[in-house]
Amino acid sequence: MASREFAVDNAPVYNRTSPLRWILSHARHYAYLPVITVLASILSNSLLSYSSVLVGQAFAWITGPDPALADLLRIATLVAGARLGQGALSLGRSLSAELLAQRLERDCRDELYVSLLGKSLTYHGRQRVGDLMARATNDVHQVNLLINPASSLIFESFIGLLVPIITMALLRLELVLVPLMFVALWI
Repeated sequence: MASREFAVDNAPVYNRTSPLRWILSHARHYAYLPVITVLASILSNSLLSYSSVLVGQAFAWITGPDPALADLLRIATLVAGARLGQGALSLGRSLSAELLAQRLERDCRDELYVSLLGKSLTYHGRQRVGDLMARATNDVHQVNLLINPASSLIFESFIGLLVPIITMALLRLELVLVPLMFVALWI
């Protein structure tokens, strides 16, 4: 084994057996952020679907017999509350995804620096300075972009497709047939 020029005490050890395991070993330090992202996304899409159900109730109220104005006010307040809650949860989801992406980028850059500290001066003499600087800036930043917006957008799209279908199934099971056919054809 080659001797190390410098060693960093208590440096975290990351799983390098595959790229996915490497990213997950970095993300495990911030396990609460993906949980917040997932929960906020599900709740946000649920409130969005619920506000659509409430708008449907408002139309049923208008066409129904003997509509009371207090019922319309209640429905309008619930729609406004659901949309405000959906907006707040969407902001929370975006914030937690961005925070996770920034922290993973920082940790990856730190891991690169620790690795470079362990290299011999001969190694550094053979490397072009521009290559090392590109690795420390642009290449590490790609990890940030992998989390947010890439993974975040894919997950949000999946949840944005799944939650309305579940909401339709809860209203009337026959309503789900057309969206499921659309999803099958889309895939």
